Amino acid sequence: MTEEPRRRPILRLKNPPKVIVPGAPPPPSPPPPAHDWKCKPCGAGLSVAAELEDAAEVRCPSCNAKLGTAGDFRADPPPAKLRARPAKR
Repeated sequence: MTEEPRRRPILRLKNPPKVIVPGAPPPPSPPPPAHDWKCKPCGAGLSVAAELEDAAEVRCPSCNAKLGTAGDFRADPPPAKLRARPAKR
């Protein structure tokens, strides 16, 4: 019994490389998102909506960690229990 082993499938790139045309201007880079706060556990940026009630719970959009309440983010200075830090501008 001399059967050949089954061939593996050919792998393909999910995101093929972009073709750069010589002499063409480079595409403009998108502006960085403006975030007011950074999550301490994962470092993702977030902004707290102004229409949220003070008792509303704020969670990280990336890791879903509870960061505090909307009222905590509006306090000046923010309390030490807040699990986010102000983002650098």
